[in-house]
Amino acid sequence: MDVLKNKSYKDYAILSRYSPFPYYYNIIDKKYVYGTVSHLDNRSEYTVHKVRYGETYDTIALMYYNNPTYFWIICDFNRIIDCFSAPKVGRALKIPVISSLQFE
Repeated sequence: MDVLKNKSYKDYAILSRYSPFPYYYNIIDKKYVYGTVSHLDNRSEYTVHKVRYGETYDTIALMYYNNPTYFWIICDFNRIIDCFSAPKVGRALKIPVISSLQFE
């Protein structure tokens, strides 16, 4: 079952990397989920991380970047729209090297 429905785009009148960005309606919790349009170039250098039980994107960011607020880098680099969902155990995530990150 597809939980995220009614994909739309919101556009602000200012110049921003988040303009326009997609948002979805979550039919389970009846809330809107906002995402970003991918802007990180995924051809940058990266390390592969295999997700273990209990890990979240912010704990993985803490492990690699020493900062859990960088979870969005991992999600954006791997083209993950719903970054607040738990990653699947065993999934191989590309963890980009911060010094090599570039925007498209």
